[in-house]
Amino acid sequence: MRKTLILTSLFIALFLQQGRAQFGGIFENTYFLVKAGPNYYLNDANGTFGGGVDIGYGKWLINTMSLRGFLSAEYANRGYKSEMIFYGRADAVFDFYTSIKGRNTSDFRSYLYLGIGVVHTMSNDNDFSGTIGIGGDWKMNSNWRLVSELEMRIHPSDFDDNKRSSFMPALSLGLERDINNNPTRSRSRDETRRFGNDWFFLIGLGLNAMNYKGIGSFQDREKLFTPIFEFGIGKTITKYWSGRLIASGLYGKSHVELFSYYNVCGDMLFDFMGLFVPNPKNTLFDVKPYAGACIVARLDNQSNFLFSTDLGLLLLCRPLPKNEFFIDARYILTPPRFAHVPIRQNKFSVGLATLMVGYSYTFTHSSF
Repeated sequence: MRKTLILTSLFIALFLQQGRAQFGGIFENTYFLVKAGPNYYLNDANGTFGGGVDIGYGKWLINTMSLRGFLSAEYANRGYKSEMIFYGRADAVFDFYTSIKGRNTSDFRSYLYLGIGVVHTMSNDNDFSGTIGIGGDWKMNSNWRLVSELEMRIHPSDFDDNKRSSFMPALSLGLERDINNNPTRSRSRDETRRFGNDWFFLIGLGLNAMNYKGIGSFQDREKLFTPIFEFGIGKTITKYWSGRLIASGLYGKSHVELFSYYNVCGDMLFDFMGLFVPNPKNTLFDVKPYAGACIVARLDNQSNFLFSTDLGLLLLCRPLPKNEFFIDARYILTPPRFAHVPIRQNKFSVGLATLMVGYSYTFTHSSF
């Protein structure tokens, strides 16, 4: 659990820190948020109402998208037992109204957010969890906003002794303190101009290998290689950041069985060349490390989907504008029960290593 919290903290810190040249300082357009409210734990025991508090810190990368980290403590009533459940997560926040309209001149702002993180119970059950929510804030003065959010926390099957997936809808009210806020600043040349600009699609093909405790030599690992196919869509956000939604899968293999699976990930990619050149889109070669949140499921047991995380590195060649060929090396960390093997697994021993080659094309107007 400690390793997971450390990785989550690094994941949040990576996305919150930005270069001074792009944003005029790492604290510009950042914010601190505290909120509290009731929850309802929907599980196998049909729990009842509880409540909790959330403390978060975030940064607007552009005036329509921010990334934030949260620590939460929720009192959960499970029908037969009540205890505290703790969360640590990272959210991607999207203001679609401002994205489409270009600017929001009112004091009210609405947004949608998606998140992933770790969850821990007092009974020492640890897992990944996901969050989806909608929210709105009202500007009270130059620095403070009144915030209200409605969200759904989603836990995978087998978490907290539940045979099926469990859910925790929560309604919260709180305050946001803006730091060096400049929400209506002019868009810079280093970021996307319009919502419809800078969209790309990608396809990839390669190999994956399942990793788990009990595999022997490299020769034994070679026997676990299976094909993988991937497709997705994404958007370049700034000269440093882009996001994508990808679906991948086909077959996985252990020493016990061959199975089909699918994996859906939302990734944030950092353009490393943006640190050294004015426009990395004009370079022939590029490097993009990334991290993201995933849902992975085996087709032989689709009701038991699992949350997971991925880390990877893209090596790109750009022979023509808008055209990219890439090599993608990725590792997807999954909960131990993804591996249906008789050997007992620990918290970090199960995952999927993939290596792919692929092609991406920017099919809309490019702002860069």
